[in-house]
Amino acid sequence: GTSSAGWPSLKICSSGDVPFNFEEKPSRRCSTVGTAGVFHSTSVHLSTPTWSPVMYGYGGSAAAPRQQFGGLTSFNATGAAAGGYGAAKAPAPRKQRPQISLFVVLICLLAPIAVFGTVCGALSLSIRRSSPALAWIAVGAGALAAAGCTYQAVMTTWKRWNEQTTRDPFWYMFLSGTMLVAWTAAFCLGETNWWNNVVPYLELQTLDIRFDVDLATTVGQQLMDVGRVTFQKGTQLDLKQSIGFKNGDQYCVAPIVSSAGGKPESYDFWAIGLNCCSGGTADFHCGEYNNPKARAGLRIMREDQRAFYRLAVQQAEASYNIHANHPLFFYWMEDPQAELESYKDDAQQSFYLGYLAFSALQVVLVVIGVVLHSKM
Repeated sequence: GTSSAGWPSLKICSSGDVPFNFEEKPSRRCSTVGTAGVFHSTSVHLSTPTWSPVMYGYGGSAAAPRQQFGGLTSFNATGAAAGGYGAAKAPAPRKQRPQISLFVVLICLLAPIAVFGTVCGALSLSIRRSSPALAWIAVGAGALAAAGCTYQAVMTTWKRWNEQTTRDPFWYMFLSGTMLVAWTAAFCLGETNWWNNVVPYLELQTLDIRFDVDLATTVGQQLMDVGRVTFQKGTQLDLKQSIGFKNGDQYCVAPIVSSAGGKPESYDFWAIGLNCCSGGTADFHCGEYNNPKARAGLRIMREDQRAFYRLAVQQAEASYNIHANHPLFFYWMEDPQAELESYKDDAQQSFYLGYLAFSALQVVLVVIGVVLHSKM
């Protein structure tokens, strides 16, 4: 309707005291309320069982803003109302990007690196020989840390799946995975470094050193406690009686003989090498076999390989009709002391390079994790 002032008016109807019923129409009483000249024509009716009257307008814009006051919906300037024809849908809430804690990122970066360094250092450095209990405690602590992170990750994921927590399990799972990788990689590298570099160095340090050994008057039983030996000038390899024994790898041997000539009663000194001969033929090319200044040897300390070298010597005995009563095995070289120090250098280099390589890998993994988490 129109008010006496010429402004549009609003006709409001309510249902009185009659209870709401979808089948029965309640009695209504109506009144006219003047407006500020912003509506053309309106009416009010009951729209929900909660008696919230909703106003409908027509001729309005679907994109115009609206406001809700109590149970009534106010119209916009062009006449559109909430829930009415031509009304705009409420915009979907904007998805917020997940927050990334710097503290959490630092933990995920530094904890696996610390575990790797502790476990690998405990297994591949001299502390394993001087304080074995302390070394294995460090290894066990790293394993417990990795297991604890894995348990926490599994429990958080399970609770999130069952809607028992709002915690995001992403970084728990990330830390768990990288901790397990760190401990496993450190254990494997530490064990390899220990047996290949540290053990030979430590054991050779405890053995005797002999110089100017004359093979014409010396037998193997006399040098059972020797780790480094230097022979008399003229001592050489008898490459014609070299041979190899194959068991996965090729275990190559060649007798060390005196330049005095003649066939010794027992060939007790042998130069060795791994995968440096063809096996059946005499083509030994291991170590410094072609160095004319080489006349020294460094004792092999790996018992697992020593057994296969003994089999190679037995094969040479049968092939060349010779005898080796107490064979000793040496890496043929010019300077055994420098070679001994190389074991120590290789052990330290393996540890530090492994530590740096894993640290770089962990940095890359954390960056990838941050990128993936920000896009979730």
